[in-house]
Amino acid sequence: MRHIFSLCILKFGIIFLFPCATTFVTFASEPELTGSSVWRISKGDNTMFLAGSIHLLREGDFPLPRELDLAFAQSTALALEADIRQKAVGELQSYLMSQMFLPEGQTLETLLEASTLKKLRIAALRYGIPLETVSHFKPSMLMSALAVLQIQSLGFVQEGVDHYYLHKAVNANKFLYFLEAAENQVDAILSMGVGYENDFVLYSLQDMENVEAFLTSILNDWRTGEAATSEATLKSMKRNFPLIYQVIVTDRHDAWMPQLEKFLTSDSIYFVIVGLLHIHGPDGLLQLLKDLGYTVEQLK
Repeated sequence: MRHIFSLCILKFGIIFLFPCATTFVTFASEPELTGSSVWRISKGDNTMFLAGSIHLLREGDFPLPRELDLAFAQSTALALEADIRQKAVGELQSYLMSQMFLPEGQTLETLLEASTLKKLRIAALRYGIPLETVSHFKPSMLMSALAVLQIQSLGFVQEGVDHYYLHKAVNANKFLYFLEAAENQVDAILSMGVGYENDFVLYSLQDMENVEAFLTSILNDWRTGEAATSEATLKSMKRNFPLIYQVIVTDRHDAWMPQLEKFLTSDSIYFVIVGLLHIHGPDGLLQLLKDLGYTVEQLK
């Protein structure tokens, strides 16, 4: 499954494990701007703005597209996937520490094939981690750590679109709302690969070889308002790993949609920011809102 394991690890791991990454790389070339990843959702006199977020940005990605600032300026409330303020992240780390280890009697050596262990040992040593010191980690936890270290080495920063507008909303004293508990996101990432740990680690290691190119592609799509990379990733995930697709996409969207509809009946104008992969595809939020009769307009 191309890139989906690494993408999810990057999304959750960067936010919750390493909130202080601060190095940069830049675009080799600027994409042609044809649209944006911001949409106005409306029905009658009620309006909401919905934006796709990239949780990892680089110095060259700023300033952000003006459509994001336009939506923020016209809104009175900000809604994010989860509370990513520093205090909440600190509290979440304690929960993560309580969930990161394999059950007693299990180790990476008991779960993985010898050939997979060899590849994992090489990858871990590349970042200064002897495999023996993390043999009791859940595979998803170890791959999260390796992915974060890889991203740091590539120069990507932790502060993304959601963090940026959270700071602005706090400074502007706007109402804040969170679609789900952050613990739910940790549970989702730590449950990945359960029951097929060997395949999970192999796919993750393979995808780590192509992460830089993938992130460049998804960033270009995000800035121009295109959906090709997101839709290809979602299609692959749904076809090859339907259980992960259900946990990460379908179940969460089912929980979010009643909240989005509530926003569209309130007196406030909400600016909702979620990961870009939640926007597109046949089960994405845009399509679900269209199916319910809402007008969806891309800001350009």
